[in-house]
Amino acid sequence: MDWISPVSGLVGALVGAAATYVGTHQAQAKALADARQARLEAKQDTAVATLADTFGKLQRHVRDVPGARERGLDTEESAAFTATRQTWDQKLEDLTAPARIAVGVLRDEALRARLYQTLDLLDSWQSGLEYAYRGGARSRAWVLRGVLSHAVECVGAWQREEPLPEPNHAYSEAVESVELKREEHEATAKAEAEYRQEQRAQAQGGHS
Repeated sequence: MDWISPVSGLVGALVGAAATYVGTHQAQAKALADARQARLEAKQDTAVATLADTFGKLQRHVRDVPGARERGLDTEESAAFTATRQTWDQKLEDLTAPARIAVGVLRDEALRARLYQTLDLLDSWQSGLEYAYRGGARSRAWVLRGVLSHAVECVGAWQREEPLPEPNHAYSEAVESVELKREEHEATAKAEAEYRQEQRAQAQGGHS
């Protein structure tokens, strides 16, 4: 059986080649996976650094949030108040824009949702948080600082691989205010729609 030896050698060579191919393929796949993981981790680090910088700037910015419009302002004073509020709001938008991009990079779904909510609350500072602003200790700056403090705590908990903390009082007040304002808008829209429908019905009845 002299032919057995060459066949055995060929089979051995094929098996060896296959094993080498599989080993090489697995090594390449692992290298690609490791490289991808490294890129993802780098993006997470960059996003967290951006958020840390932005939240710090926002904490300083909200200290000077404009108060409510006072009654009895003359035309010049009213124009100056409006200009101040618009300038403050524009800087707020400039600060939150990079934060929204950074939040979108984060892989943790719960953290993303909480931070997006935080940014939405900040965007609602003029009217959406009206019921959270109650003067004194509950000033506008107090509410906005509380909202930002909770966001910072959430990022810290995520980095420590801990559950997200419960919202602080200011954050909860802000969320409740936005919800109440939303319900008010919906109730107003519903009442207006019913009124228009009633007016059309009366007009049709008058022509019949």
